Amino acid sequence: MRSRSRRGFLSIVARLAAAAPFVSALPSRAAAAAAGVPRGMIVRNDMPEHWESSLAALDDAYLTPRERFFVRSHLGVPTPDPKAFRLEVAGLVERPLALSLAELRALPHTTRDATLECAGNGRARYGLPSSSGTQWELGAVGNARWHGVSIAEVLKRAGLKPEAQHVWLECLDQAPVPGVPPFLRSIPLRVALDDALLAWNMNAAPLSPLHGAPLRVVVPGWYAMASAKWVTRLRVAAVPSDNHFMVRGYRYNYPGVDPAAAAPVEHMVVKSLVTWPLQGANVDAGTLEARGVAWCGRGVVAGVETSVDDGSTWSAATLIDAARPGAWRRWTQRVVLRPGATTLRVRATDSNREVQPVAARANAAGYANNSIHSVTVHAS
Repeated sequence: MRSRSRRGFLSIVARLAAAAPFVSALPSRAAAAAAGVPRGMIVRNDMPEHWESSLAALDDAYLTPRERFFVRSHLGVPTPDPKAFRLEVAGLVERPLALSLAELRALPHTTRDATLECAGNGRARYGLPSSSGTQWELGAVGNARWHGVSIAEVLKRAGLKPEAQHVWLECLDQAPVPGVPPFLRSIPLRVALDDALLAWNMNAAPLSPLHGAPLRVVVPGWYAMASAKWVTRLRVAAVPSDNHFMVRGYRYNYPGVDPAAAAPVEHMVVKSLVTWPLQGANVDAGTLEARGVAWCGRGVVAGVETSVDDGSTWSAATLIDAARPGAWRRWTQRVVLRPGATTLRVRATDSNREVQPVAARANAAGYANNSIHSVTVHAS
């Protein structure tokens, strides 16, 4: 049985590997993508689109502009007809639904500020000997104001059966090679009923195709793979999804730990970034106003500290934005720079007293790198 399971898994991996060059070989799509990359974005992969925000693009903005918000697609960008679109609600419900966008918009609306971060953000900084994932640096993260209807509001109209425990998020993106599993995530029902959102607007404007138009899920506090784009069906089930991207993908495979027991990647961990000054900047000696952002998955960011003496002492920074669960807070700090090179470090603490570590624990797929961020500048 184990051998057969392993052969099946290897077959899936082979098909996934085969799909990547096939997608990348689509010249019209690739050329269009390259031509449409906004300024301030870093292309990590052409097709599917993996675009990272530069730190300069994230600097001093509570809401990340849509055109500068990172893009992570798994299987390419679908282009559904909004007029024909329907969100199906199926599975363990009393009343299956098929709702048009107009019917969804007729339901009570809600708006939520939420930070989305790719689980692989910072993968390149682990220094792993080998990793098949995109080599993100620091900018696969952004904060936006999402508007739509809560999943709870939709499920209330469908009616839940007693055995309902999970919600499968089925989406429209499909691989161009037969046999490659579709991208699918599921979330516990309690999470779906808490504050998960079906969004059609981002920063007061309609979603773009790259960001999930016409409808996407937003799960505040969870890594962004849970915020599935182009969602077309909510399937209520008694068990989590058995999709490849749930069972094999997005797991914390640490060295020496049985992969079968690997914990799933879920909540974001506490993290902060310096967005000014940038690495290697030449600045004037004296007082400099440093700034950046900090976020977490559970609770809220409670504090940010900076250090200019290799972490021997830390000084509390000023938090600018209100504490909102699931959304980042900007910070600012005046630091005194003597002539020469200075390394500025930043760390965040959340309301659960979790502190950003000097170095995150590396795992095989390079997830959740929240190592302390540092930048070295030169003052004269």
